[in-house]
Amino acid sequence: MGSLVQADATSGTFMFTVMQTDVIRTQVYVPQDQAIGVRPGVEAIIHIPELPGRGFPGKVTRIANALQPDTRTLLTEIDVPNPDGALPPGSYCTVELHIPREEKSLLVPVDAIVFDSEGLHVAVLDDEVARLHKVTVAHDLGIEVEVSDGLKKGDLVIRKPSVDLADGSRVEAQTEPTKQAAN
Repeated sequence: MGSLVQADATSGTFMFTVMQTDVIRTQVYVPQDQAIGVRPGVEAIIHIPELPGRGFPGKVTRIANALQPDTRTLLTEIDVPNPDGALPPGSYCTVELHIPREEKSLLVPVDAIVFDSEGLHVAVLDDEVARLHKVTVAHDLGIEVEVSDGLKKGDLVIRKPSVDLADGSRVEAQTEPTKQAAN
């Protein structure tokens, strides 16, 4: 003979949880400016702070039909194979999505960006003359920024331009010295 044991229905406390750990389903809210191109099949890598240097590859399996109206984010589910159980369920993680882009953007060193009252610019060397190009930064990647317009492939960007550099100023190009690797 046994007794019926009930969960606490008033507070919503569960008696137990059943979970599958060989595949971890991760939900992430992708910001609107990153959501274009997110679709099932897109590659992802999950990183958890407790396992530095190790990434857990997975794929986007499902996405919401629309952005969340209050946060402007897209609910995205990623399934991550976990055959060895190294990825603990419920862990805090960061997600790296490999979203294919139709058009390749350009990366520019952050020290090449000029910010003034007219917005963001990059100085480009054109026959020993500096030309200021208004640019749009799509993503800030720390030491580099992804520029979505204002530059074209092959432009020679001036790094660390002086504050008094004006459009049309004559400049002399200098190459950076090659850095030697430590032995």
